[in-house]
Amino acid sequence: MKKKYIYVLIGIITTALIGLVAIQIYWIDNAVKLKEEDFNRNVRSALFTVANKLEKIDAVNRIKAHQKGQQLFNQKINKLNSTLQNNNFDTTSLIKKDGITYKVSEKQSKDGTLYQQSIQSVSPNGLIGFQFSIHGNGQNTTVTDSNNPDSFVLPQNNQSSVLNEMLENLFETNQYRAIKERIDKNLLDSLLKSEFINRDIKAKYQYGVFDYNGNEVIVDSVSNVNKIRQSDFFCQLYPNDILESPHFLSVYFPNQKGYLLKTMWLMLLTSVLLLITIVWAFTFTIQTIFQQKKLSEIKNDFISNMTHELKTPISTISLACEALNDKDMLKNEKVRKNYVGMISQENKRLGLLVESVLKSATWDKGDLKLKKEEFDLHQIINEVSDNILIQVKNKLGSITINLTAINSLIAADQVHITNLIYNLLDNAIKYTMASPLINISTRNIKEGILLSVSDNGIGIKRENLNKIFEKFYRVPTGNVHNVKGFGLGLNYVKAIVEKHGGEISVTSDFGKGTTFNIYLPFKSNENI
Repeated sequence: MKKKYIYVLIGIITTALIGLVAIQIYWIDNAVKLKEEDFNRNVRSALFTVANKLEKIDAVNRIKAHQKGQQLFNQKINKLNSTLQNNNFDTTSLIKKDGITYKVSEKQSKDGTLYQQSIQSVSPNGLIGFQFSIHGNGQNTTVTDSNNPDSFVLPQNNQSSVLNEMLENLFETNQYRAIKERIDKNLLDSLLKSEFINRDIKAKYQYGVFDYNGNEVIVDSVSNVNKIRQSDFFCQLYPNDILESPHFLSVYFPNQKGYLLKTMWLMLLTSVLLLITIVWAFTFTIQTIFQQKKLSEIKNDFISNMTHELKTPISTISLACEALNDKDMLKNEKVRKNYVGMISQENKRLGLLVESVLKSATWDKGDLKLKKEEFDLHQIINEVSDNILIQVKNKLGSITINLTAINSLIAADQVHITNLIYNLLDNAIKYTMASPLINISTRNIKEGILLSVSDNGIGIKRENLNKIFEKFYRVPTGNVHNVKGFGLGLNYVKAIVEKHGGEISVTSDFGKGTTFNIYLPFKSNENI
């Protein structure tokens, strides 16, 4: 797939992802707002109900007190009327005038202390129109109800105390009491709890009652008075009190946000997991696309390199075979042996190339087995150096060996360790444009040996250092194929080092050279 198509695909997927995430966030935010609005509505409804119940309870209490005062008032009146009814009295005759009959009555006690004169008007249909009472001697006070034919008299010496007592009991409930006396804190707390439970509100709350100026009257929590006073949840108490200044019931929820989120935890958790899954799937898809793109490029590079590497020995063998078919060549034994040796050498080279590819497949399957034995690492280093010294001298280079490790015996696979050292030295030669100067050194550290191989080659750029151990990776050199290989050498080196329980690191100064440091333990835990 071309790179521009990949970027177009990534752009489309990114746009879709952003849209999905935006929609999900929108729905989450909308759900939280709806939950908050529902909570606010229920709280305000509960406060209104509490205020309504408090007012009804207060009204019932006032009615009961009024009935009690009226009952006492009636008892006093009945007592006075019974006094007059038990005395002699005279009733005047009826007087008719203009079609209306007037009835004049007089009552007087035996001792003369009570005297009453009343006049009533009676219409033709028998209904009483009005009545009033007149008391004599200036010593009595008459209480008359014009809609009630019964009249009563209060003695002068009792009238003040009796009237005061009756009026006090009758009108005491019409005089507004202080708000603290009208509200029972326990009742208020009970009503709030009941109404909140009815609306499934289980959040912790604090409440208070404040006057019009914001002064606290009743407070549930002294430490949070200001927060209770400034709460958005409040309602007026006793709104029908016309003569009294208003008072307000306010409720504050210290952990309102946390409570709302707690009630929505399942939905929020599901939404967050869904968002994470979407983002992870997007990231994984993008990584897979780039990985496949990279593998495709590596595969193409590998095929190109392999074709180039195989083409040279095949061409050499083909030319040598054609030369040997020439009868004139058969007459010259020296030339014939030279061509036969060339064919043999190129054949071995082909075998090594094929073997390196097969080894790579073996590493991928995890079938690489080590045949461990104890040997002297210094001896292997010297042998490999001697074998490769010819190639170094052909390029007018040199190998410096500085083996300072006191203990150089290790338990490892001798064949693979030999190939490891050979690969490092071969790279040092191939990637040096001038005369190669190779330095090999050892020293003991921890429970093993540190092997260092440095050169004065072209070096490796910093951005490529972390890739050189990847399979088939080769440091970019353009279209020049003067450096042969499949990109398997360093991958093989790292695999062998790690298989022995060791470590490998590299430092490089681009244009000046590279140093490989390999740590190999005396004995590794890897099974033989």
